[in-house]
Amino acid sequence: MDAWAGVGDENDEQIRLCRIEYLGDDTWAFAIYDPAGETYTDARLATGTATDAYDTAALVHLTDYQT
Repeated sequence: MDAWAGVGDENDEQIRLCRIEYLGDDTWAFAIYDPAGETYTDARLATGTATDAYDTAALVHLTDYQT
């Protein structure tokens, strides 16, 4: 899942946040993107939904983001 920073045109910056995978039975795999190594690091949500995973990754990557 990605975020886009900008005004809605072709110059917007794509910011990788995380990837999620539905494992069935309301269980999700979750990995946060690590821009330093351009890899994904497995993470864990004790409980939650795909939206919770996205919100967590957005907080990690976008809290101090400035355009």
